[in-house]
Parts: sequence; C-alpha cells; structure tokens
Amino acid sequence: MTERGFSDVAVQSAHAFRAIMKAMARPGRVLEIGADLEAPEPLLASTAAVALTLCDFQTPIWLAPDLDIDKVVHYLRFHAGAPITSEPDKAQFLFATLEQMPPALPLLMQGTHEYPDRSATLVIQVPGFSSDAVKLSGPGIHDREPFGVVGLGASFWTAMADNHARFPVGIDVIFAAPGLVAALPRSTEIRLLESA
Repeated sequence: MTERGFSDVAVQSAHAFRAIMKAMARPGRVLEIGADLEAPEPLLASTAAVALTLCDFQTPIWLAPDLDIDKVVHYLRFHAGAPITSEPDKAQFLFATLEQMPPALPLLMQGTHEYPDRSATLVIQVPGFSSDAVKLSGPGIHDREPFGVVGLGASFWTAMADNHARFPVGIDVIFAAPGLVAALPRSTEIRLLESA
C-alpha cells in the first residue's frame, strides 16, 4: 500500500482536530484542514484526516458502497484501527458520498436525552461549498449564515431541519471537500433560502 497516514501523527492529528472542532463550533464556516497524508481513491485526503483524527478501535464506522472497497477499508483499519460495520444504525461514524448516502437519518444512532453524545456523526464527501442553499442560525453563529454544499438538494436540508427539531438528540454532520471541512451540528437551525 503506497498511501500513508499523517506524516507526523501527533502534530497533524492535532491540527486536524482543531480544524474539525472549530468547524463544529462555527457551523457553516468553511475551514482548511491542511492534512499531510495520502488517501486511496476515491477517499479524499480531508475525509481520511477526519477518520484518522476522530475514529479508533472503539468507533465502528460505516462506509457508503462506493467507499467500501478493499483499499479504503484496509487503509482505515491500518491507520485508524476502526472496525467496519455493514449496519448503518450500529455505526458511530458514517462516511458517505453525494451519490450514496446512508438510509434515513432518524434510523442512525440518535443518542438519548440522558446521553446525547451516544449519537452518530455523518461525514459526507463533497466537491465544494456555496452560499446559496440555506441560512443557518443558532449557537456559534452571530447572525444568519448563508451556506450550501455543491450537489446537495432541498431534500437533504429538509432532513437536516427535521434532525434539528429532535435536538438534543440527533446526528451531527461534517462535510469534507478537497482540503476543506465544514460542519453542521444538530443544534443548528436550518432554513431554506426561499423561506429564510
């Protein structure tokens, strides 16, 4: 296998962790993740950085069928030690693409009111970002933040608005584009631009 993980695990994973946490704290803010690693196609380096930073042997992950190929599975098992599950509702992290998303969001791990942290995080690999889909508001957002993801339609944003309505349970979402990340925690209110 020619693809390598972080060039300096301690330093690079710390940088990636800070970028991911800053994205979670500032929903809709697009940030550079700056990961110095090589990932097997079709896994983006930014997606791999999220996996290698947040996943370990205790975090089962689900891969969309177009990512669930031998070289990606081997890479994630070798560098993150994470077990792969074929059952989306058993995964703490789910890695999806625009073409192949997991089943309905309410079927994923939602956490409970006593333990809201026992929920899933959905990581979606995307081509890029825009500002023409929704307005975000809530914790970490000064005013209404315009946000969009290239290729994601209204049905996704409606599902995420429903996800917010279940707060404090629900899932969190991280978007990974080439070299970039953005996040949409369940605490974020979402309004389609037409009704913003």
